[in-house]
Amino acid sequence: REVATTLYLLTTSLLFADQNLMSPNLSAIAEEFGFDDNTRDKKLGGDIAIAFFMVGVPASFLVGCLADVIHKRSLLFLWVILIGEG
Repeated sequence: REVATTLYLLTTSLLFADQNLMSPNLSAIAEEFGFDDNTRDKKLGGDIAIAFFMVGVPASFLVGCLADVIHKRSLLFLWVILIGEG
């Protein structure tokens, strides 16, 4: 049970790490790509969040279905890695 709790805490803390790294640097990213303030807010603030959501929903559904069907942990782990890296 301790391993599951530790894994859950680690996953939760790292879940939005990529978005949290980008947030303080939005102005620098916008400057790099030549965005004005409105384009920066739309593309970096909105479109990227929507993209993560649109990819995450089907991936979560697929992994949930696989978890119900696959009883071998190592095979399920392999599928999660393949979906996450794909």
